[in-house]
Amino acid sequence: LSWLVEKEAVVSTQSTGVALEEKFDVLVSEWMGYALLFECMLDSVILARDKYLKPGGVVAPNRASMFLSGLSDVKSYEKRFGQWKNVYDFDMSDVVPDLYKEAVVESVQSKHIISTACGFKHFDLSVVKVTDLEFSSAFALQFNKQEEQQLTTLVVYFTCFFDGEEFNAVLDTSPRATTTHWVQTLLYLREPVSVTSQHILEGVIRFKKSGVKRGYVISVKGKVFNEIKDVTAEINQEYFLH
Repeated sequence: LSWLVEKEAVVSTQSTGVALEEKFDVLVSEWMGYALLFECMLDSVILARDKYLKPGGVVAPNRASMFLSGLSDVKSYEKRFGQWKNVYDFDMSDVVPDLYKEAVVESVQSKHIISTACGFKHFDLSVVKVTDLEFSSAFALQFNKQEEQQLTTLVVYFTCFFDGEEFNAVLDTSPRATTTHWVQTLLYLREPVSVTSQHILEGVIRFKKSGVKRGYVISVKGKVFNEIKDVTAEINQEYFLH
């Protein structure tokens, strides 16, 4: 973490286990993890903000948003799960059920995105609380390809905002932006779902701290509806981001 005082003095340190005698005007930290919250570093930033930032002080980044999109990549899906049927002439398909529980950190190509993006959680870093970092949020994804596609994966990514009077910057980790260190977080479905532009996925996504390696458990429950509101598929899965 770095604290800046009237653009003159800079104190760089970790927020945990440190005692400072004064408060500061600006707090800057690169705390973001995969899917924004992995490693739980934002918890320490919040503690430092409440203890050391002056009233009206600036936190940078000052805003962060989390997004969800639908993806169709049958080739990658089959490569990840189908290869276990024959591993040097051994059938290792028994490992596949556990693979569906993994939140996979990988880069995806924007050409495979087949839905709108849904911003399902937004943080104001000047007021966010540690208790806000576990949550359930509703989401809706409208699919946008007229021809039938196979929804294989849900994709989680984030954007951070640095809002200032004279300078603004954005850190965008979406599949349509330049690839970053954070890439994207993939939630593979146990069974691909057939969708067209006449379908919409509505549901709830939940982030809960797992207590293992500062990780998270991500749960997704939802239903796919067609144009006459019939349910064509249901999703109910839990993923571990460790």
